[in-house]
Formats: sequence, C-alpha cells, structure tokens
Amino acid sequence: MTSLLERTPEHDRTASLTAAARAFRAPLLVGLLGLTISLVGIGTPSIWYDEAATVTAVTRSWPELWAMLGNVDAVHAVYYFLIHALVDIFGYSPTVMRAPSAVAVGVAAALTVVLARQFERDGAAVLAGVVFCLLPRTTWMGTEARSYAMTAALAVLLTIVFVRAVRSGGPRAWVLYSLVAATSVLVFVYLALIVIAHGVTLAWWWLATHRDASVDAVTVVRRWFVGSVAAAALLAPFVFVVISQTGQVHWIDPLSWTSWREVFQTQWFQYSPAYAVAGWVLIIFGIATRLRRRFSGLPQMLVILPAIVVPTAVLLVATAVYTPLYTPRYVTMCLPFAAIAIGAGIAALRGRVVIGAVIASVVILAIPPIIEQRAVEAKQESSWKEVAAFIGTERAADVGETTAIIYGAVKHHPTATSRVIAYSYPDSFVGTIDVTLDTPAARTAQLWETRHPLDEVLDRLSGADVAYLITSTTRDERPVTTEALAGIGWHVVEERHFTDVNVLRYERG
Repeated sequence: MTSLLERTPEHDRTASLTAAARAFRAPLLVGLLGLTISLVGIGTPSIWYDEAATVTAVTRSWPELWAMLGNVDAVHAVYYFLIHALVDIFGYSPTVMRAPSAVAVGVAAALTVVLARQFERDGAAVLAGVVFCLLPRTTWMGTEARSYAMTAALAVLLTIVFVRAVRSGGPRAWVLYSLVAATSVLVFVYLALIVIAHGVTLAWWWLATHRDASVDAVTVVRRWFVGSVAAAALLAPFVFVVISQTGQVHWIDPLSWTSWREVFQTQWFQYSPAYAVAGWVLIIFGIATRLRRRFSGLPQMLVILPAIVVPTAVLLVATAVYTPLYTPRYVTMCLPFAAIAIGAGIAALRGRVVIGAVIASVVILAIPPIIEQRAVEAKQESSWKEVAAFIGTERAADVGETTAIIYGAVKHHPTATSRVIAYSYPDSFVGTIDVTLDTPAARTAQLWETRHPLDEVLDRLSGADVAYLITSTTRDERPVTTEALAGIGWHVVEERHFTDVNVLRYERG
C-alpha cells in the first residue's frame, strides 16, 4: 500500500502553485496600493502646461500626430501613441489621459518588490514597495498625463532583467536584456542612463571580485556590452531624430544654487523638505549598512547605488559642460531604487518599536503631499479648470449669443497661448470664435497653433455678441486689447482674476 505521506505529482503541483501564489501576493497587494493612491482624486487637479503638450498631441488625427513628431516631441512618440489610442476608444478627458500613469505606478510598485526580493527578505522587499507608493514624486506622477510613471516601471523592470542575466550568465538572458533596454529607451530616451548605471555596476563588481577565480565577471561584462551595443544599434535612427529636436528643451534652466534643492528635494520628495531630510537619512543609512555586508554573487547596493546616482550625475555634468538637460522630472525613473534604499535603511534599524515608529513617520509625512496634490490648483498653481468652468457658466447664461475668445499669453509657456485652456477643457469652448487664429495646431505639424495680430483681424468680431480675453498675469495684454476693442465700439463689462490668469468680458456699445 502506498503511504499517505508519499509525495505524488499532484502534491508537487499543488505545492508549486501555493508557493507561486505566495510569491505573487505581495507584489500584487503593493501594486494595488500604488494604483489606489494614484486613482484617488485623479481627475481633480487642473491640467497644467506640461500635460497640455499631451493634450494637443493626442487630440489630433493620427496623420497629424505623425507629422508633428517629425518636428517636435519624438522623444514622447510611444507614449503619445498609447494615449491617442485610449482617447480614440474612451474619448478625451483628463482622467482618461492620466489613468495609464496610475496603472504604471501600480506596476512599478509591484516590480519594486520583485527587485528588492532579489537581495532582501520578503518583509524588507514589501517595505521598499510601500515606501515607493508613498514618495511624493510617486503620488504626483500617478496623476500626471505624462510618461514619467512609465519610465519608473521600465527602469525597475530593466534592472530585474539585468540582475537575472548577471546571475544566470546565459546568452538568452542577455538577449532579453537587450530587447527590454531597446523598448525602454524607445519610450523615453533618458532610460539609456539606467543602462549606463548597469555598466557602472558591472565595473564595480569586477573590481570587487576580480581576484575570485569562481566569478567570471569578464564574460558578464562582455555580454552586457554586446547587448547594450545591439540595443543602441536598433535605436540609432530614433536617437538621431530625438537629438535633432533638442532645441525644444530650451526651457530647461542652467545650473544654479536652486539646482541643489531640485536634486535633493524636488526630484523625489517634491515640495516636502521634512520628507526629503528623513528620506536622505534613510537612504544613506540603508546604503551604508548594506555596503558593510560581506557578499557573494551580485550585492544589492552595487546595483541600487549606481541606479540612484548615475542618471542624475550624468545629466548634471551634461548641463554644466554642454547644454541644460537636467530637470527633476527626467530622473523620476530612479524612484524605485531610492525606495529600495529607504526600505533597506528602515529594515536595518533595531527594535520593532523603532521600526514601527519610523514607518508611521513615513506614512504621516506622505499624507500632506497626497492631499495637496489632489487640490484643483495642485499642478503649478494651474487655474485652467476654473477658468474653463467660468467661461462655461457665462456662456450657459448667454442663451442664443455668439461668443468670441481672444487668447492671450499663458504663464510658464513662452510659445503657447491661453488656447491651451480650450484644448484641455474643450466643452466650455465649443462653438466659440477664435478671433486671432491663423493655422490650427493640428495643421502646423507643431505643438501649437499660429496667430494673427489682433489689430489685423478685428473684423472677425462682427458676428459676435460677447467677447472674452484670456491672458496671463505676467504678460498682461489687457490694456492693448481693451484699447483695440474700444476703437470698434466694445468695452469691458466684467473682469475676473484667477491664479496666473485674467479674464475680461467685452460687450458692444
């Protein structure tokens, strides 16, 4: 008789499935946490000038988008294709545009747990994932219609593939690494800096193990190099197009004293100096405690430290000696690695009471930024949503009247006009006359439309009953517009002031 305790294939399969479910559970739960935090209030903040580029790109036709990418923003091409497809399916709204970022935050959080598990126990790995979900830059990018959340997910995925390729050493693993690297850089070209960070990891690893005959670091380095060169060769045409469009980042400032605040606070901790101080203390402590460990194989901080430091350092050096390229948003991809270092710092503390107190402090520090980021004017104090609501309310009261809009300058955007508000909230502007429009944005093969001077197109007001000027508070066009309209019998009847935007209502006579 067969013993009841004898293992059977069914038992083995059940045990394997149970183990797989347990391994999958923690990343899934942490990923759901990141997704949930991002989805709460995702549609509340007003669209702002960084998201306006996404709006104007994805609300034009596919041929028009393709023509635009030949001149500008090719670096965001894959992201624009994805959002355009979603808008085609679900229709345009700020929530639809931002939802992929919320999903990407969830994926990045889950992958952060998976990466941390390569080096840490489950508890510390989960802690790293939770920390990632609570970092102010994470909670910001999850409600952002830009590709930065995707860059974080791809950076941590690429690093997981890298670690497994180093450990397995097989050619197939490095082929996979090359393909993931190429895909990542295609989504956002600065993800090439993560590949460079991996090269620094391997150089450091070789220096630390070159006397150990059991470690064939040279072969690993050679395979990484071949894989990286293969990815670069695949992407060469794309990279050349992106380089040809570098003039579009003229808005990036050169290095100054404020750059230090951007590096040590804004890029991961947004506008929370208290969180930044606590975060950096834990990062340094986590790195120091792990570097003191004796290791065999590929140690954690040889992977994590270069991924934290190298992208920022390269962009700062390039900004100093070549042209301004550094902005905190571009190193959002490093967030998972900062979270792992913070998690390692917390896990290295002694005593459950101390660890519990530090975790509670991290949660408490995260709450104010989350609340602030869900306010209507959370994004660069943008009041565009409020301006659009005002125009919509006014027009609803003007039953049967034709409305004209004079779009003036918009703060923070030297090449765009306040028409970005109409792009972002089109329902409030349907059927209005755009008084100064020359060529619509979709037909310019650029991000923005072109315009006539107001005094050349005043005749367009002949069919309007009401006109509005929407203009920036910094480049104030109220006096010159009011004077021009007075010459043809229009006068100001109402003036409203919003954050960074003035709105004037004109009527005849």
